[in-house]
Amino acid sequence: MRRDFGEQIADTLEQLAGVLESLDADEWGTQSLCDRWSVRDAAGHIVWRVGNSFPEMARTALPMLTLTRPSLDAITDAVSRQEGEASNPEDLVRRLRRIAALRLAGIGRTGMNDLVETVVHSYDIVQPLGTPITVDPDASRRVALRGLLMASADRRAVVATHTLWASDAGWAIGRGSIIEGSAQGIVLYLFGREPLHS
Repeated sequence: MRRDFGEQIADTLEQLAGVLESLDADEWGTQSLCDRWSVRDAAGHIVWRVGNSFPEMARTALPMLTLTRPSLDAITDAVSRQEGEASNPEDLVRRLRRIAALRLAGIGRTGMNDLVETVVHSYDIVQPLGTPITVDPDASRRVALRGLLMASADRRAVVATHTLWASDAGWAIGRGSIIEGSAQGIVLYLFGREPLHS
């Protein structure tokens, strides 16, 4: 099984950066598909989660242990907002492009977990903006399969009786009658968001 997704991560980040650099100030405040994050917060999360080494991530998160209820979700939320607010929009775009360049150079993590973080949260950002991006079909299929493993029981039940057909990417998962959608819509659905059709 292929484990190096550096090219796919880089391409997705470059597309995301292209979307973000065209936004005005109000659009940066758009609610992403992550319940508690704006577009800017979600971009901050990607920069923190994908762009840092594990020791750097831990060092950034350590001060958040002073939160009243320092759960992993609460710490992630706080750090993501902090990263988004600490950088102006132009800097967030620059940092996303820097991460992409490093991945193309073979520097940094390029495994499945970072592919999932990159693709899902990029989709979280672009879906409400109405600006889809095109992720490598093999990468989006692998992310969808990871989403299926993590999906709620009701969404797994849908895949047990239906075939989810990503017409724009040429892949399908499941069995039974066909439900057609985009790769983006199917991935978001399997990761607990509402879209199936985009």
